[in-house]
Amino acid sequence: MVTRAKDGFTGTANKTIQLSGTAEELLLVNDGTSPLTFTTGVFTFTLGPGEVFDEGLDPFRELKITATGAYRGYVRDVN
Repeated sequence: MVTRAKDGFTGTANKTIQLSGTAEELLLVNDGTSPLTFTTGVFTFTLGPGEVFDEGLDPFRELKITATGAYRGYVRDVN
């Protein structure tokens, strides 16, 4: 199994990201000083300031981020 990083993103506010294809892994870094919340499909998670999320998820094509501070990340697909 090979994973490939794609669809990198950064932001400082709410954002909905339409991916170029289906992803199964997400790397998200909260660089801000406030928590952020993200949703992929039916999975919603809150990431505290300075925390990193790097996990596999059910396949998704859209990522919704609710934030007031800086964040960055990318998704991975699995082939």
